[in-house]
Parts: sequence; structure tokens; C-alpha cells
Amino acid sequence: MTGFVLRIIAMVTMLTDHIACNLLDNQIVMRSIGRFAFPIYAFLLAEGFIFYCKNKDRVLKHISSLIVLIMVSEFFYDLMECGTDFGSYFNSQNNILTLFLGFLGMFITEELYPRDKKGKKDFRSIIVLVSAYLLLGFANYMIKGNFNLVGPWLVIAYYWFIRLSRDPKTNENLWKWWKKFAVLLLIFAIYLPIYFWVRTDFGSFNSWVQKMYDYIPWIIGHVGAALILSLYNGKNGYHEGWFKKLYISFYPLHACVIGIIRVFLGQ
Repeated sequence: MTGFVLRIIAMVTMLTDHIACNLLDNQIVMRSIGRFAFPIYAFLLAEGFIFYCKNKDRVLKHISSLIVLIMVSEFFYDLMECGTDFGSYFNSQNNILTLFLGFLGMFITEELYPRDKKGKKDFRSIIVLVSAYLLLGFANYMIKGNFNLVGPWLVIAYYWFIRLSRDPKTNENLWKWWKKFAVLLLIFAIYLPIYFWVRTDFGSFNSWVQKMYDYIPWIIGHVGAALILSLYNGKNGYHEGWFKKLYISFYPLHACVIGIIRVFLGQ
């Protein structure tokens, strides 16, 4: 499975999820399919960062592009999520902001522990790194970013996953698909329980278990995403310029269309 296929799956499943959420009263099957989207988008962002992290100019350019995309996407995201209910516009922020915080986490990691250098880890740097990760998660939670505390952490977890599973010189896969699948399941087994606990407002064990039960379709969707990512061969596949532009602009474009439909429907 190539990067081109991953991008198609990410876009289609995200569109499916947002149609179900905003136009079809949370149709459960479509929302379950939608759970593929964020894990794949986060993975592709982490992979892209590792690919060009040695080139600081490209990293800074990508940071600038993400900031612009955040600003462009926010109005259309609010329109899609809230329609004309302007008072609800600050209830959540668009996914690009969550991905951006994860990107900053990778940037900090690479500054402290470059992928192409080995050596003894300085304890103080580890403390700084862990503190930065915690602050990025807390920032996403406080600004009501999607996937609360754990959204940025998933991007960072993917960064370490790719860093450990691929050759730093050739970028070739070092792990078999089943090992990648097992590690991805482990990541989700940590990520999802924390996410659901926060969704209960840090409630009791019973409320946490109930939330997990209510969201079983989401868990199944993440398992499917883990399987897809484990079958990824690390190759770009089709990568013409027009498709790259479509992939980058698809988030605000689809949000704009769904938002306009909601306005016409009087929602």
C-alpha cells in the first residue's frame, strides 16, 4: 500500500465522518469508518516531518504553511460544525491545529535528539522533552482542540514509531507488517483510554468503562486504521502536483461545502 492510497483513504474517511456527524445525525457506521481518518493524517504528517527534518528551511516553511492552513480552515470548520449557531464557534478547534501542536512536538524532539545522531541521552534534555510533550497536550485540551490531551501525542508517538521501525539512512522498513500492527495497537491501547477518560471529564472508573463501551465502533475503526498503516510500504506512489494541492486543501474545502449545505438546510 502506497502513500497515495493512504491519502485517498484519509480524505474519503474524513469526508464520510463529517457528513455523518453534521448532516446525518451521527450515523454510526459512517462515523466508525471516519475513525480511520485522524490516525492516518497524523501518521502522514509524522512521516513527512521525518523525511525533510534535516532541512530546516523546509521545516520552517511547513510550519508557516500549517499556520496559514489553520487560519483558513477555522471559519469553514466552525461553519461545518455549528452552522449559523455562532455562539458555539469556540466549542472546538479544527484538526489542523491539533496536528500543528504534534508537529511542534516532533520539531522539539529532533532539536534535542536528532534522528541521525546517536549518543548518551542527557537526563535534563529528557525532562525538557517530556515536559514539552505534556504542555502540548495540555495546550490542545485548554483550547478545546480535537482529541483533547492525546491528539498531539499521537503525532509524536508516530514520529517515534517511524524512527524506530525504519532505517535512518535508507528509510526502508525494518519491521514486518505484523510487528508494526502490534505496536500500533499498543499505541492505540494507551491513546484511546486516556482520550475516553478525558471525555468523561476525568470521571469515575464506571463512567470511563461506560464511555469505552459507548464508543466501541470508534475502537474498531482505530483497529482498522492500524491494519492499514501496518500494510503501508513506505513508497509515495502517485504524487503529481495537482494531487498534492488537493490533499493539502481538502480539509478546508470539504468543510466549506458541508458548512454551506448546513446553512441552506437551516441548521
